[in-house]
Amino acid sequence: MRVKGKRLPPTTARFVAVAASLLSISLLPQEAAAFELFGHRFFEAAPDPDISPDAQRYTVAIDTVGADDTLHAAVLAASALWTGRDDTPPPSTAAFLSRVNAEYGRITAALYREGHYGGTVEITIDGQDPDSIAPDAVLPQPAKVAMRITPGPLFRFGKVEITGAPPLGREDADFKKSTPAKIGLAAGEPARAGAVTESEKLLIDAWRRRGHPLASVVKRDTIAQHDSSTLDVAITVDPGLAATFGPLAVTGTNQMDAGYTAWMTGIEPGMPYSPAAIERGQKNLRRLQVFSSQRIEEANALGPNGQLPLTLNVAERPLHVFGGGVSYATEDGAGLEAYWQHRNLFGHAESLKLSGAVNGIAGVDPKDFNYDLSANFTRPGVITPFTDFTAGLEAKRETPDTYTETAITAKVGLSHAITEQLTATLGLGVTASRDKDAQGTDKFLLTGLPLGLTYDSRDDKTDPHEGFNAKVSAEPFYEANFGNAGVIADASIASYVPLDRDDRFVIAGRLAAGSILGAPIDEMPNGRLYYAGGGSSVRGYTYRSLGPKENGMVTGGLSHLEGSVELRAKVTEHFGVVGFVDAGNAFASNYPDFSESLHFAAGAGIRYYTGLGPVRLDVALPLNRERGDSTLGVYIGLGQSF
Repeated sequence: MRVKGKRLPPTTARFVAVAASLLSISLLPQEAAAFELFGHRFFEAAPDPDISPDAQRYTVAIDTVGADDTLHAAVLAASALWTGRDDTPPPSTAAFLSRVNAEYGRITAALYREGHYGGTVEITIDGQDPDSIAPDAVLPQPAKVAMRITPGPLFRFGKVEITGAPPLGREDADFKKSTPAKIGLAAGEPARAGAVTESEKLLIDAWRRRGHPLASVVKRDTIAQHDSSTLDVAITVDPGLAATFGPLAVTGTNQMDAGYTAWMTGIEPGMPYSPAAIERGQKNLRRLQVFSSQRIEEANALGPNGQLPLTLNVAERPLHVFGGGVSYATEDGAGLEAYWQHRNLFGHAESLKLSGAVNGIAGVDPKDFNYDLSANFTRPGVITPFTDFTAGLEAKRETPDTYTETAITAKVGLSHAITEQLTATLGLGVTASRDKDAQGTDKFLLTGLPLGLTYDSRDDKTDPHEGFNAKVSAEPFYEANFGNAGVIADASIASYVPLDRDDRFVIAGRLAAGSILGAPIDEMPNGRLYYAGGGSSVRGYTYRSLGPKENGMVTGGLSHLEGSVELRAKVTEHFGVVGFVDAGNAFASNYPDFSESLHFAAGAGIRYYTGLGPVRLDVALPLNRERGDSTLGVYIGLGQSF
């Protein structure tokens, strides 16, 4: 160490070195730094066991000459050195050099994807050509990697020739927006490599929809014309032979019957080949909830008579499952529920589910709580692979402010999936109930024959971004104690519209209406009358607190109308915000009576997104509250409100 150009005596130099070390340590606000004194090291962090002692650390700088922000971002995303700069370093010089050499291909491919075919990629390590560095060389720590990428001009497609493309037909009704020209493979469009490879996939998929499972691209010529900065493309597709489905082999079944499993796909030998049939079969297996995975694999060659053999690989889930949930609303109280389920009783995915729930926990008196116990049995595939038989028994007690109802219901039904989106239901149910309200106590015995249709095209059941969910039902009924016959009709629709390409902003709307014909209000069970208010109705108002009133008490109505509009915004990967307006009421008339005002509420909420769906927290304020109505509602649950 030197001071004013003079060398200090050894003892003094050593003292100054020690003092400087101690001073530097004392002045550092962060954790203590390691230092060496008389050959001993102090405050040294333990080595990371995941990092090799020969690891080669590095820094990386990337210069894309003349590139716009989009192209620069594409190059950074393609560079493994850049994206992995904060990860565990390469374990040796040789591994580091291998990673550097791989950058040429990665970045060149990124330039091609963006339509630049005349670019250059230059890489140096501390100013040296990577090829001049020996695999066992000792490099500085960290080594400095510098990349200079010159993208060159943007190429555009010149001549585009496609041989063997099928003409558009009814098979392509849902794919007309996905043709080679639509995705950019056309003269004058930027010559992005992805437009070529994606077009080849579109052409093969088009032939597969027409029953040609072995369609393939047999030739692809791409010629870059550097003088004109154009790329000529010629693609030849061989559709192969039309095929039918061959035998379906099943592997992985243990508790499940293999023959039944194959039958539940709905795929039979001799059927015309169809990718949609394969997808529907796999979806039908998923809904059984018996398999943790299921995949239908196609053979690479046709068998006798032009049949395509298939193999279904499955992995079974545990037979038994149990679970539960918790909910809370300031106006409705807390709720607890639990269930136990056997998923495969006799080898045909028969399900037995026992459930119990306690809701409306807003005080300490158990008599004021709502209770629900049920047992449900499901046998899928009773007539067709897409038809289910269900049977259930339910006992419940409800204690809203205006009445107390105790009821037992037994029901059976059939559900048939007409298409992947459209489902029809038919059932028979008998309910015996005892109602107590301000007018006294009544007993009812109601037999119903519910019929329904559901169309569901939502992209996600717990957090939909597009599509809609529509339901209509009609239940002819006969009530024995009062001798009334009539019908209960309901309809609802929910729609979801994304406002941006990434589905971060979504407008969601819901509208529901219902009507009871054939019986007066006082001769219907309270549980079958219509009410509004609560977390799944008009938020901000107490559960079932809206409807026609008698002597200041809500009595339930013979019709209802409800609606909601929400604007959902996903702010980060895990958090989102929601603003909403709800409206609704129940009416004494058989049809919604617009001479009576609707009740409105507005509010906001936050969402925390999980693998099971968003966790929901909503706060709602009644906008035209009346005397006795709540002033604020807070709701917590799993999944979007609708």
